[in-house]
Amino acid sequence: MNTRSYLTGAEAVISTLRAYGVDTIFGIPGVHTLPLYDVIYQGQGLRHVLARHEQGAGFMADGYARASGKPGVVCTITGPGATNVATPLADAYADSIPLLVISTCLPGTSQERSRGQLHELKNQLGAMESLVGWARSIESVEEIPHALHDAFHIMQTGRPQGAYLQIPLNLLTAAAEVDIPTLVREKTAHPSQEAIDAAAHLLRASHYPLIIAGAGVTAAGANEPLRYLAELLQAPVLLGGKSHDVLPSDHPLVISARGYTPGALQALAEHSDVALVVGSKLGLQRTSITTQDGKGTRLPLPQNLIHIDIDPGEIGHHYPASVGVVADAQLALVALLDALQNAPLNVTPRMEEIAQVRGDLRQRTRRRYGEAMALLDSLRQGLPPESIVVADMTMLGYASSQYLPFYEPRTCIHPSELCSIGCGLPLALGAKVAAPERPVIALCGDGGFLLNAGELATASQEKIPVVTVIFNDSTYTAVKSDQRHRFDRRYIATDLTSPDYVALARSFHIQGKRAESPEMLYDAIREAINQTEPVLIEVPLPPWSW
Repeated sequence: MNTRSYLTGAEAVISTLRAYGVDTIFGIPGVHTLPLYDVIYQGQGLRHVLARHEQGAGFMADGYARASGKPGVVCTITGPGATNVATPLADAYADSIPLLVISTCLPGTSQERSRGQLHELKNQLGAMESLVGWARSIESVEEIPHALHDAFHIMQTGRPQGAYLQIPLNLLTAAAEVDIPTLVREKTAHPSQEAIDAAAHLLRASHYPLIIAGAGVTAAGANEPLRYLAELLQAPVLLGGKSHDVLPSDHPLVISARGYTPGALQALAEHSDVALVVGSKLGLQRTSITTQDGKGTRLPLPQNLIHIDIDPGEIGHHYPASVGVVADAQLALVALLDALQNAPLNVTPRMEEIAQVRGDLRQRTRRRYGEAMALLDSLRQGLPPESIVVADMTMLGYASSQYLPFYEPRTCIHPSELCSIGCGLPLALGAKVAAPERPVIALCGDGGFLLNAGELATASQEKIPVVTVIFNDSTYTAVKSDQRHRFDRRYIATDLTSPDYVALARSFHIQGKRAESPEMLYDAIREAINQTEPVLIEVPLPPWSW
């Protein structure tokens, strides 16, 4: 049922967002978006979080979406506001995050010749279209609610890949009679019975099934059906860096690997006779193997491969699929469980093999990162199980996405496909806004942190009590490691002059501490998570032997 009202364009935007359950919007005001801000000021029930850079605002909305499962919304001005939010949009596309950017544009932007106006871009819509799965520019006030309806419908019923709505700034103050369509949130992507029967047939005949679960499992709320199915099949469940929290890390069937390596894991995959892939693109980052001679290969998966995904374009894209199930992961797994529940199975438990792989991966991670792993042990011991950990693109961030145990969905955030350095703090701020009852901690490197260090001002002003840990070795360590191994130790532009991070935090009216040992980090974490204000903890790392 539609609601009809006489509204300005700005009122139509905010009224539709409220009608669709949006309670928070992230952004920075500008002269082109002030009509929207005036409506927010006059209304109730919509919180605005003031960022210090549109990239930070975009990542906050991204973190909000990851922690809550609801669309994150960010508002930007014409021109530089749109280009500044481009990186979070690209991240949302890579990781299938429901992120909506609402941006103004100049009237008459379809004209080919530049008019030299304020914030003018050559082709703003074209630039944004290249980054998202859904984009639209509207031409009348009446279109606004229907465009927002389409954006939310796609983000909440299909595979979200970022959405962008562009509104000519003159329409924000124009008025018209508008209808706000009702948004129906029920799942519509049901699996075909034929596909479920074919998948069940392969699994019933399998002796050594393997499950590969992506972040699409959590997006669909399919975590419990996946666990039931894994236990029924006694199948190892392979998780990746982005799906590390799909099932509890202490479940004996779970294997978590950020990047695959030869050895016991490769042997387990080769030994499997059916692979069930759920909510994963099976992209190269997920399935690449670096061999001992430095060459690359791919994770060997069996020819009998069942691929469940809501996006038909992903099924069979990287690995041939014997059975493709185009469906919501929860609906598909429940249907598959029903088909297998009373059927005889031929599976052979592989608990010893799984335990060996888990042990090998853990030992490899400890060898690679050395003494610093004790810091992650102390971190985990100091955090309650329900804590949300955001891992930026830093060495111990990479390690945590495989090594740290997680016990609940939506508690591990590590957007490693686009791999945008500096995203950790703003992602954590958005996650904390979405889940204020949970401790939220950002793991940052010293180099990456400085890209969005200004968002400490957001944490302070908005009173968002995140805990930021900066692992400081005054180096772009991952890059310098590549210079060491690939470029014969020709080091350039990778050593950093660090500020006094404790003093920096205090200059933003935030508690700053230094933890120089695992024991000190444990104590600092325990104290920080009970604070009602942001805390920054600097952890000096021992120097690497370059």
